Amino acid sequence: MAAILVWFQLVLFVAAGAAPALAHALTLKDAAGKDVEIALPVRRVVFLSLYDLIPVFGIWDRAAGINRWAFDSAVLKGFPELKACTSVGTGDSVNVETLLSLHPDLVITWSYKPEVTAFLVERGLKVISVWPESLRELYQVIDLYGRIFQKEDRAREVRSLMENSLAATASKVSKVAPEKRPKVLWVWTKPTTVSGGIGLQQDLIRLIGAVNPAEHIPSKQADVSLEWIVAWDPDVIFIWGSARYGPGDLASNRQWKSVKAVRNGRVYKAPALSTWSPAVSTLALWMAYKAHPGCFDSREALEAIREFHMKCFGVPLEGLALD
Repeated sequence: MAAILVWFQLVLFVAAGAAPALAHALTLKDAAGKDVEIALPVRRVVFLSLYDLIPVFGIWDRAAGINRWAFDSAVLKGFPELKACTSVGTGDSVNVETLLSLHPDLVITWSYKPEVTAFLVERGLKVISVWPESLRELYQVIDLYGRIFQKEDRAREVRSLMENSLAATASKVSKVAPEKRPKVLWVWTKPTTVSGGIGLQQDLIRLIGAVNPAEHIPSKQADVSLEWIVAWDPDVIFIWGSARYGPGDLASNRQWKSVKAVRNGRVYKAPALSTWSPAVSTLALWMAYKAHPGCFDSREALEAIREFHMKCFGVPLEGLALD
């Protein structure tokens, strides 16, 4: 909860600032509550986080360095500009020597590693830490990018595209009666690590007209016993796209076969799309299709995804299958 309050302080502080098109500096409050003054325009940025937003805002020319995980991004792989970016390690393990050699105007990183932020600030760098934990906070971070990179019109356009896409998905499942809404469980690096009542996954489960049996747990992730999952008996299980196991691992495990989703073959591994970018709208549509297949036409859904990604990222999303 404290992290969320800090995030809202950041957004409210930015909103009170002068319009970036007229200003020469922008003052933000970071996740540690410290003011960060950024000279505009920002020309050289190291993206330890939120790198999937680079093509959305057309700022490849500002990407001085990038998190090495960006090279595995399903969205970024299609961009030749990615090959020209310098890897600076990860948010957990930064290659400080390489990062410093790039002389960035700004470093954007995650707030869950305050020691990394402090270390970089001590070396004279401007650092903004972020961690959007809900759809609303994701919209706010898109607005934040619009201000930092002086592309506020684009930020409003992208928000509108996302809102329209998510509203269309929600509309498709809106006629499902409350008593017929499936119980949907999202699991992470381990099949017994589940999404609780906080976070983007919880927002998406609600949006697609489903019920999270773990929503009473007041955290983004929680380790639970298999006995709990058996008792919840979810209709559908979604596995995090970067997990090192898949539906077959649960189907072949005798202990999991008593779970309805496993018995009925309704365990799905999510596409490896970032939930910290507009691609969350595609993930929502994919989840809704799997949870309510009778509410969607697969060809129409794939066409909607193609059009959305072209408008947001400038390239189609390759390799996504609904069936």
